[in-house]
Amino acid sequence: MSDAFALFDSARQRTMGLHVIQSSDKPLNIRPASLRDPRSIPPRRWLYGTVVVRGYVTVVVAPGGVGKTSWSMAVAASVAQGKGIIGDHVHTQANVLVCNLEDPEDEFDRRLAACMIHHNLDNEDIGGRLFVLNGRERRLVMASLDIDGMTIVYPDKDAMMAKIRAENIGLVVVDPFVNSHELEENSNPHINAAARTWAEIADATGCGIILVHHTRKNATAGDIDSARGASALIGASRVALTITAMAPEEAAEFGIPEKDRRLHIRVDDGKANLSPPADKARWMRLVSINLGNGTPEYPKGDNVQAIEQWEPPSVWKSLSNEDCNAALDAIQDGPTPGSKYTSSRAGRGAQTRWAGRVLMNMFDLNDAQATKVIATWLRTGLIEEVDYFDQDQRKDRKGLAVNNAKRPSV
Repeated sequence: MSDAFALFDSARQRTMGLHVIQSSDKPLNIRPASLRDPRSIPPRRWLYGTVVVRGYVTVVVAPGGVGKTSWSMAVAASVAQGKGIIGDHVHTQANVLVCNLEDPEDEFDRRLAACMIHHNLDNEDIGGRLFVLNGRERRLVMASLDIDGMTIVYPDKDAMMAKIRAENIGLVVVDPFVNSHELEENSNPHINAAARTWAEIADATGCGIILVHHTRKNATAGDIDSARGASALIGASRVALTITAMAPEEAAEFGIPEKDRRLHIRVDDGKANLSPPADKARWMRLVSINLGNGTPEYPKGDNVQAIEQWEPPSVWKSLSNEDCNAALDAIQDGPTPGSKYTSSRAGRGAQTRWAGRVLMNMFDLNDAQATKVIATWLRTGLIEEVDYFDQDQRKDRKGLAVNNAKRPSV
């Protein structure tokens, strides 16, 4: 590289807010790679489920108001007491630091109280192992631009590492990540610097770090690309999760009224290629907890959001083998002696011949649940689409026949 080009490239990077290092005194160490005994390789140091691992950053992205703070509070309480309260396993109990960078101190206390009341925890359970840093009291600045407006500096990096080591912190929750730096949110070089700061702290101290981040509008389950701002944040993480409200079609499948739909949220692995179907996803439910802190002026006190694990109702749990066989008998008989039910609702008269109506009428299933059962039976070959002559309509049609060899046993 010519001296002129080197100077130009250095200036270009500084305009992007990068601290430019031309060379390093540290040697580049390489070693031959070989297959060592796999039993001698240390396992990943998972701290909380497969969500938080020591030495790495986990990014959690969610729209505002969906429950990401309630979720992170439950994770913090779980790790501090050494026992999961929303389904995930705590591998080792550890001290926890919550960097509360958005809410006033009283609001943090309300959220913690709601979480602990709902899950029957008290101060003995967390045993002085849960710490909080209040960003309203003193701003936390992990990365910012120097006075020259070009070089990135890290004002609180050393102080944060010192606190983590002094208090033996195993988990740090940063809520929200955007309030932990003063860099340009839409700049990949800037966000890479801010995120790498946290990653370097995790690596140096051996703690796990959760960075809570907002999404853009209209985020969907598992879509980590919906994270607001530059994509470098996701690249710096070991684990990336999305939290989204239940979609209308999912509520229909589970029979959840529209007024309660947004109280149900799903947590998905944002780095997986595909999100699981709704009935296989990890679900949580938001609940309102009264703190019992009423005063003469506000006699009802505060109702504050907490979170709990939620198991979606399975249509199969409500259908016994006898129920399934009764429905299959009705499907086999057809809507009339001369016609058969169909798996489709398209076409003239198909609505009355749709096999899902049998399930809806017999077992009070909703439309989405009946659709799921019929689709499953078709996929497994329990019912099959066949050609037949419709005696009522006097023409060839397609309809459903039951494969009796695959009926459930009674």
